[in-house]
Amino acid sequence: MVNKTYQARYIFSNNESKIVNCLVSVLVGGKGRRMGFFDKPLLKICGKRIIDRILAEMSKFSISIVCRQDNIKKYNEIAKKFKAKILVDLIDGIGPMGGIYTALTEGSTVIIGGDMPFVKSEVVEFLYKTGIKKNCDALIPEWENGKKEPLLAYYSRTSIHAFEEAIQKKEFKIMRAVERMNDVEFINIERIRRIDRKLISFFNINRLDDLKRAEKICSLIDLEE
Repeated sequence: MVNKTYQARYIFSNNESKIVNCLVSVLVGGKGRRMGFFDKPLLKICGKRIIDRILAEMSKFSISIVCRQDNIKKYNEIAKKFKAKILVDLIDGIGPMGGIYTALTEGSTVIIGGDMPFVKSEVVEFLYKTGIKKNCDALIPEWENGKKEPLLAYYSRTSIHAFEEAIQKKEFKIMRAVERMNDVEFINIERIRRIDRKLISFFNINRLDDLKRAEKICSLIDLEE
């Protein structure tokens, strides 16, 4: 049953030092079925956990980590280290839909999948500011072939009602909620290329082969730096 009061339970919060008025919500609730049921955000790439990479890059923003009830202990110390807030999924077992719904109880936010190690803070800030400026329910990057990127996207607080309705109807695909929104903007991925030339922000880890690719990418990034 959807919680009508929209009050997510949080375990740790220390956002006082954040300097940019932008809320970022990192979803870490997946069960990693294709990765041997290992929590993908805790996988290491070039010696550093994915979640640490994401949170370090997003450190100037206010950050929420959205996790399952049984994962609180795993992420509590990480949250403290990066002055992030932990939110517990209000609705468990429905994939990222539940995570986004929970994140939106805190306000308008940019969602980041917890398996996306190379998301650039400039991309996140661009999505957030553009979404606010357009006053839309959602701002979702779209590739030339029509593929959408709903797990690196901006969602307004107002879109929570669309997620609620989809969840009540047991439609757990993110785009089913998006279809219910009144004002959705799809932004051409090429506009983001101006900020992220190789679009590595959208790289995510699904299989073991992706880990090998990620190692190569982060090695190149380290060389460039």
